[in-house]
Formats: sequence, C-alpha cells, structure tokens
Amino acid sequence: MSLSLPTEIGAIVANGIRETPEEKIYAAYMGQYREAASRPRKAKHHKRETLRRGSAYSSPEDAFNGLGATANGLPMTLDLPTLSVMQSFAMALAGALLFFYWAQNRRMTVLAVWGTAHLSASLGIIALTLGYALRQPLWSAAAGVFLTSQAGLMWKGARDIDRRPASYLLAFAGPAALIAAGSVPILRGVISSISIGIGVVYSLLAAATLYFGKTDRLFARWPLVGLNAVHGVGLLIGMYSTFIGSTGQDAVPALWSLFGFIYFETTVYALGTAVFAIALFKERDEAATLALSRTDALTGIANRAHFLDTAEHTLQRCRRDGMPASVVMFDLDRFKSINDQFGHAVGDTVLQKFCEMTCAVLRPQDLFGRIGGEEFAVIMPGCGIEAAYARADRIRSSFAESSRFVGGQPVKGTVSGGVAMSETSAEALDVLLKLADAALYEAKGDGRNRVKRASWEAAADNVSNVFRVA
Repeated sequence: MSLSLPTEIGAIVANGIRETPEEKIYAAYMGQYREAASRPRKAKHHKRETLRRGSAYSSPEDAFNGLGATANGLPMTLDLPTLSVMQSFAMALAGALLFFYWAQNRRMTVLAVWGTAHLSASLGIIALTLGYALRQPLWSAAAGVFLTSQAGLMWKGARDIDRRPASYLLAFAGPAALIAAGSVPILRGVISSISIGIGVVYSLLAAATLYFGKTDRLFARWPLVGLNAVHGVGLLIGMYSTFIGSTGQDAVPALWSLFGFIYFETTVYALGTAVFAIALFKERDEAATLALSRTDALTGIANRAHFLDTAEHTLQRCRRDGMPASVVMFDLDRFKSINDQFGHAVGDTVLQKFCEMTCAVLRPQDLFGRIGGEEFAVIMPGCGIEAAYARADRIRSSFAESSRFVGGQPVKGTVSGGVAMSETSAEALDVLLKLADAALYEAKGDGRNRVKRASWEAAADNVSNVFRVA
C-alpha cells in the first residue's frame, strides 16, 4: 500500500534522509560553493554596518580596514602606564648589565656610575607613573630628582671615560637646583620644563665631552656621542612642547604628541649606552694589550719586533714616493760598567733618560725603538744624511749633558751613534741597519761619545766582521 505525499514528507523528517556517499560528496561541494558565492554580499553588508557604527573605531578609514578597534568596540591605544613600566624595566636592565660588567673589573668605575644613572632613571619613571596615577605631587617631585640625577651621572661618567676630573657635587647640582626651584611658588608652574632643561644641559655636555675627548680613536665612542646628542635634542623638543603648552606641565603627554618621541628614545638611550659603554672598554682593553705587545716595558718606546715591522713599512712608503730615508743606530757607552758600579736601578734610569732626550729631539714622523739591551735605532723618513746626522749629534750632546749625575751618582753617561742614508730608499732595511751599525762601530773605535756617517766603501770592509766595543 502506497503512502500519501504528506505522509512521505513526514517520514523523511522523522527518519532523516539516507544519502549515498556520492550524494554526500555532492552536497558538501555545493555547500562550499554557496558559501563562497555569498561572501561579497556579506562583506558589503559588513562594510555598511561598520561605517554605520563608526563610533567603535577611531576613524572611518580605520573602520573600513578593521583597525583601531578591540573586541568590545572600544578604541585601541597603547597603554601608557604599561609602556612606562616597560621603560623602567629596560633602564633597570641596562643598569644591572653595567653593574655586572663592573663587578668583573672594578677598574671600570664608569660602568658603575652609568649603572647607577640608569637605575635612578628606572626609579624616576616608576615615580612619575605613580605621581600621575595617584595625583600625588610628592611622587612627581621625586621623579624629577631621579631623572635629573641620571643626567648628571651620565655627564660625570662621560668625563670619567677620558679620565677628566668631575666631582659628584657638579653631577648632583642639577637635582639640587630642581629642588630649589620647586620651593619657589612662581617656578612651580614650569617645574617640568626646568627638569627637562637640566637633562638637556647634562646630555649635550656629555656628548661634547665624549666628542672632544677622542684620543683613543675607538669605534664605540661614536655611538655614545650620537646617543647622548640625540637624547639631549629629544629632551629639548620635550621641553619646548611643555613650554609652549602643547603638553601640560602636570599632564601625561600623549603617545603621538611632540613629546611622545621621548617614550621610545629613552629606552634606546638606556640600552644603547649600556651596550656601547661595555664595547668601548673592551676595545680599550684590546688596544692596551696590543700596545703592550708592541712597546718596550721599561722605556715606553717601540720594542724590537714592532720597530722592525713598522720601519719596513716606512721604508716602503719612502721608496714608493721617491723620498730619502735615514737610519741611526745608538749604543750607550760602557753601560755594563754603569750597571756594575751603580746598580741596575741607576742603569734603568739612564736608559729611560736617554729615551726621553731622544723623543724630545725627534720629529712626530720618526720611529724610535729599542733593539737590544742598550742598543737603539731610529728611522727618519724624508730626511737626508746631514739633517739626520745633526739630529743624532744633538741627541748625543743633550744626553751627555743631562747624564753627568743620575740619582745623585756621578754616572757620566754618554752614547755613540752611526748614521746611514738611502737617497731613494731602494736599499732594504737590514742593509741600512748594517751600514749604520758599521758607522757606530767606527764611532766606538774612535773614542766613543760621537756620531759617525756611514760610507759605502768603509761599510763594505767592516759590515761583515763588526766587533762591537762597549
């Protein structure tokens, strides 16, 4: 018996439709197609709806692009208290990093000074945030003291980097001036501008100190100069913003205001100065180690290896430019007897005195080195033999005059020298040294305390069998 149409429909609803696998695949495909086809219409509807409810966005453009809104329909902005906490954390991290490296090498007192500065700034930002949040002027005043203390300590640290004296009284003069200004009723209305102005002065002074103290030519110095200069300019912009009234003296500056640059710059400043201060001292230690490997410890002049290496390069440059070059060999007379009679301490003083006298006579481009115990050499680029001879004889006479008495002892120290020259620097360094050594041998043989010019003919006879006389 067949069922009526309504009965069939009721049975389908009650029992569900039994689909074959092929029908299920087809239904799924059609469902995806219908969904894709309906998307443009939904997007247009969404656009109309979001433009109609534009109050949930910061602008119609943001509403169209889905920007500037949160899930609850409120405008999305960066949370300034959270940003301030992040600033404080970054500065505390910079300070802790500096203290960590200072604990490993207590000679680097600058790291401790700058570490204290960044920790002070960290406390200042926390106090500033609490002052605005709690509306407590005492917290804001403490923030000003902490932040100006950071600026003063950064200036002192910049002075200490180049071993220039800077007292803590001057470093804390800024915070003291801020406290004094806060006690004057007429100045309380511009106290924020005064606080920022103090930071401007200290930061620009720190940048100038680092720039004009560049005696070591270290790469890490330049980022420190730039960071302090940019920080000073950033604070100057902030001071201008508060002074003209675009940022209230007691208001929280907006993130995208003229003052807002400082929110991000101070974080970069703290982390950057910490990293590059550590890099500066690492560079300085490496440079000192390199200089120590090139320098004679007793006299402070070039040691044998460094002299020979640098003199060879100097001679190559003279050869390339077609300039003459002169070489002088010096040997202190009867130095062994000075050590035996007066002691090694007096002998060391004699060596140091000779080096001081020689360095005072030589030109900046001349290279002076210690070749052996009491034996020294000089290379004079661009110098003819007569000029080199005159300079060597001046060294000899000055040393003889100043070494009559050393440490109260009648030392009567003298020196002998030999000078050799190449017109075009075509000869190798070892050849010129042998020529100068042969002339020195001749000066020793003629009675010491004199300087002789090398001659190529005499050198050919003597250079192979030189027997040095003390």
